[in-house]
Amino acid sequence: MLCSVLLFLFSFEIQTLYGKPNFVIIMADDMGWNDVSFHGANQIPTPNIDALAYNGIILNRFYTQQACTPSRAALLTGNYPTRTGLGREPISVGENISLPINVTTLPQKLKALGYANYLVGKWHLGHHYKSVTPTRRGFDKFFGYWNGYVSFFDYMTYYTDANINGFDLRDNFRVAREYRGQYATELFTNKAIEFIKGHDTSVPMFLIVSHLAPHTGPDSKVEVKNLTETNEKFNYIRNQERRNYAGATEELDKSVGEILAALAEKSILNDTLILFLSDNGAPTVGQYANQGSNWPLRGIKMSYYEGGVRGTAVLWGSQLNKNVINNDLFHISDIMPTFYAAAGGHISDLGIIDGINQWDMISKNAPGTRTEMLVGINDRTRAAAYIDRKGQYKLFNGTSNYNSYYGEAGRLEENPEYNITEIFESKVHQTLKKVSDAALDDNMILQTRSQLDLSRCRIDSEKPNINCSSFCLFDLFNDPCEKIDIKDQQEDLVNEMKLKIEKYWEQVVPQPAKYIDPRSNPIYFNNTWDTWLNQFCLPNDSNPLCS
Repeated sequence: MLCSVLLFLFSFEIQTLYGKPNFVIIMADDMGWNDVSFHGANQIPTPNIDALAYNGIILNRFYTQQACTPSRAALLTGNYPTRTGLGREPISVGENISLPINVTTLPQKLKALGYANYLVGKWHLGHHYKSVTPTRRGFDKFFGYWNGYVSFFDYMTYYTDANINGFDLRDNFRVAREYRGQYATELFTNKAIEFIKGHDTSVPMFLIVSHLAPHTGPDSKVEVKNLTETNEKFNYIRNQERRNYAGATEELDKSVGEILAALAEKSILNDTLILFLSDNGAPTVGQYANQGSNWPLRGIKMSYYEGGVRGTAVLWGSQLNKNVINNDLFHISDIMPTFYAAAGGHISDLGIIDGINQWDMISKNAPGTRTEMLVGINDRTRAAAYIDRKGQYKLFNGTSNYNSYYGEAGRLEENPEYNITEIFESKVHQTLKKVSDAALDDNMILQTRSQLDLSRCRIDSEKPNINCSSFCLFDLFNDPCEKIDIKDQQEDLVNEMKLKIEKYWEQVVPQPAKYIDPRSNPIYFNNTWDTWLNQFCLPNDSNPLCS
């Protein structure tokens, strides 16, 4: 009885604060820690994202998974992706795997609370059957691509290892060839705005804008909207690929401003929670290298070092605190229970999940409730990482080719000075001024930015080699750059954390070995990536994937 009363009061309190809020998630793809200028670098200005950060809550210890598919699985299910067989690498084109259909997603849960759900951009959770695609997994409308990446203008996805390629852009299930030639970031922004304008405000909205930028296209190049303008604006960046990355990031930053302006024009911004995040660290080098920078952190995408999993995240709501740096642990799996609670749902409805409801931390500035988390387990390489003691210690084992430090610092004299005027003049700040108390000043901005700047944790020439093939222990409070292995000083803690990792090993659902099904080849589907296994479904087929 007491539990029921407490749940009712908690739900009533949320409803009083926001009613049922709209949720808008804007996700960058493969954006580096160092590639938002509010983190301290001047090389790539992001005035709209910065304005959102300074007017909102900066989740400074936000963690993602190490790659695209695992992060999206965690976001939509509230579980570590090791439980759904998606904890290792991103799904490749033509693979017969997906997010399991027996796992309930966040949009499915929100739909039960009356929400209309929209997804624009990247899916990357499987498409071998129709039943695993977005509109069968809780989204009412979908516009975007099913695979991990497309080219920015012609929406082709290539897989060079198997020498196959095909068109990948859908309006719900319909192949949308008419949009070829339009720049992806601009197209996805316009479609998001179209969904916002057409939304029936008598019901709450859940919208994910999962951008392609600044991921590379199929040729491992980041494409820009206008190369001449990019070269002129970012001529101080010597590396052409890094310059293109800056151009793509600029368009992404503009998208944030356009989406907020559309919410304001629809008169629903005051009732909307907005989350901007990156899905994982940047792959500065290696496969699909985009020249993004995780400086000064160790590692890149696909690694369990901070550069691969410590993500950029900013949350804004008209009734939330402003200009807050939150240093509590927040994992991407926490989004599901936190948003579900904010929508008035009872957390018990979600069953046993890894995600933790952080709504009190966000809405009341209460201490965070997450004290530990599984960073990841790779069931093929046997690598694993775990964070404990409220985020202070990370235990890690494993090796890869990219265990060092990569990416530009963006703090050279040749880079422009940080332009605070651009932040005040940004579309985000101008929009927020109209709907909430956006009382920022220069000193507040500079003070916040200084506190977020991690450049003091490592000088650029300092790149210590560390062998973690057995185990390493890092003190992230004092060594966020993971320079010093302290396992010999904390043997009891190491043993305790090893036991926790072992328990998660027992629950791992192995990810299948990579296999590209030749039946998926787009040549059989008018040169389009399709749901290739549906052709083998029979009437009244007992295979649940055929439903």
